[in-house]
Parts: sequence; structure tokens; C-alpha cells
Amino acid sequence: MTPDHGPVRIDGTRFRHHDGTPFHPWTTSVPQADPGTLRELAGSPFNRVRLTASAALPLDRLDQQVGALGAIGVQAEVMLHGRDVRETVSRLAGHPNVWWCAPADHETQTDIQEYDHGRHPLTVHGPVGTDFGAPWITHASVRHPQARAVSGLVEHLCKPVLIDDCGAEGDVQEPADALYGREMVSRVWEGVCRGGYVAHGEAYGPDPWKRRGGRLRGVSAPRIAFLRAILEEAPPGLAHTPETYDASTLEAPGEYGLQYLGPHRYPRRPFDLSGDWRVDVIDTWNMTTRPLDGTWTGAFQVELPAEPYLAIRLRRA
Repeated sequence: MTPDHGPVRIDGTRFRHHDGTPFHPWTTSVPQADPGTLRELAGSPFNRVRLTASAALPLDRLDQQVGALGAIGVQAEVMLHGRDVRETVSRLAGHPNVWWCAPADHETQTDIQEYDHGRHPLTVHGPVGTDFGAPWITHASVRHPQARAVSGLVEHLCKPVLIDDCGAEGDVQEPADALYGREMVSRVWEGVCRGGYVAHGEAYGPDPWKRRGGRLRGVSAPRIAFLRAILEEAPPGLAHTPETYDASTLEAPGEYGLQYLGPHRYPRRPFDLSGDWRVDVIDTWNMTTRPLDGTWTGAFQVELPAEPYLAIRLRRA
């Protein structure tokens, strides 16, 4: 059974549950959570779903699906566009796992706040120029193909930033939804190691996951599960440190560092650290971790195989 840590709240530029447990949203998008999709989600790394169904989905079914997602430990973001906001919010606000994606107008957002007795996370979704700054907008839900942009947005907005649409792994006609799996995985790693969150998307065949749900067919999900396991072993309070490294890096200073090298084929990486450190070279695509012998201190270089999509993990010995 999934532990119940309570509703998700905002904690600076991060998220936490009501009991203080950190929450990292591992997100995917589906139109609705029918039984087949629920079964697939239960075995996936995803703990947050953007329900992108149109307003034609009856409220009774939406209510049931939000509850079913909560039963398997998945947060559910509900699109309120085109719906009766007062009725929908009043009906769903009792679910501890519900989030809101609001229309852009402030009057509607005021209605959401009035009828949401649970004070759930509230956002709007759009490109970088969208107004995410209102104090009642708890986090930014951004459409952007460059996950690296997340660090600048976090710094500017001083609230959590989710790149909820950076494209999708797939083979459909739309270029944004026809990414190779390596590119989808790289975008997730890049955004996470720059202090934000990046959503998964998948669009294979005539009935793709992001438009029908059902079954995941791509190669991204198990590799996102690999990244999730790495971060679950990391200490809390990780933050992006743009002034320290020339690669996307999360760290807890003096304790832990995770540096993602992306498509660059570096032959080595220099570090200068006080104390003794253990070093791992991580192949993010093949999902392998290679510990280097001994401990490392002072100025040293990590030799690499000059392959793309590697990461380096540093842990204080």
C-alpha cells in the first residue's frame, strides 16, 4: 500500500507533502485514467498525471478517476478549461491528490480559490511569456522545448517550475511529438539537474499514450524510473548551482553532487573538493552505475569514456 503523506504543498521552489515528506513530481500526460491506464501507471515511475481530457468527460467519471489515481499514489492535475469551475472544484476538492490547471483569467482563478477548501496546487499552463507571477499561482506549468530554461525560470519566479510539455517520445507527424527516446530522457535529466521538473510524453502510433492512455510503448519510462531511484537515495534539499559548474548540477554543498553531462562527450571532468568523496560514473541511457575505486579529495579528474548522456555522482565518504 502506498504511504499516505497527505496533500502536496509548496516549499519554496520545491514541493512537500503535508507531513513534511519531500515530493518530486514525476509527471506524464494522459487524457483520462481508465482501467487500462491505471494498471499501466501502477507499474510505472510516474506519481503525477496531467489529465488532459476535454470538458466532455462527465464529472462523475472524472471524480472516480481522480480517486482511483489517489488509491495508487498518483497526483492528478485536472484541466478546468471549459468546465463549470464552481461545480468541478467543489466536487473534486475533497480529494487530497487533486491539482488544478486554471484558465488564464484572474476572475476564474478567484472562483477556484473560493471553492477549493483544500487549497490544492494551482497553476496555469503556457509558454514562457505566460503570467505565472500571481501569488495564488503556486507553481509554473511551462510549455518549452528546452528543459535547460527551467533554472532561469526558477530564479525569476521563486516558485516551483514544471516543464509540463517539452515534447514527446514518439513517431507521429508532429515534430514535437516525434522525439527519439534518448532526447526525451535527456530533457528530463537536464531539467531535473537544473533545479526543476520535466514531464514525460509519449506519442506512438494512431492511438498514442498522450491521447488515449492504455499502454506505454516507449523506452523513456524505465530510464525515468532509474533517475527517480537515484534521487530517492539522495539527501533532501538539493539545489541547482549555476555558478559552480559548466554542466547541469544538483548538489547539497559538502555532502552530495549530481552532474549531468548531456550530449557532450567529455573525456574527463575536473573537480576540486575538500574532504573524502566517493565517485560514481552513471550511464543514464544504459542505466548502469560504475563506482570508482577508493575515495577522492582535493583537485582530481574523473576519466570518462567520451560517450554522451553520462552523469557523475559525488557523495561525501
